[in-house]
Amino acid sequence: MMKFFILLLLLVSTAYSNLPRCTDEINSIRSRLANEFSIANMNELVYNRKLEKKILEKLKSSGGCPDKSVKHEDGYILGLNIRNWKGVQLHAASNAGSTEIACVETRCKNTGELITSAVFDIG
Repeated sequence: MMKFFILLLLLVSTAYSNLPRCTDEINSIRSRLANEFSIANMNELVYNRKLEKKILEKLKSSGGCPDKSVKHEDGYILGLNIRNWKGVQLHAASNAGSTEIACVETRCKNTGELITSAVFDIG
């Protein structure tokens, strides 16, 4: 238990949320899609800092250096290492019922690569 807490603490200390840019980018894409395809129930995503913990828990299983992936679990869609990956942005943007999002950026200790990850609810 103590090892888990220390690892989580290390991840949190090297991570920072990028909530304004992340939320704005996804909401912008969602807005364009809603207008283009006349989607009436497209919600504006609201940042939920509590969801950052879901990302950090998943990052620890990859040693902080995950492959690009999208996973559906427990009512959420979790995208790891999604930086410059338009596919997951489109996926997040097109899920009309979603209402919450969180994003975290970390650095892979092995490569120094900036890792962007996001989670949002399935509406």
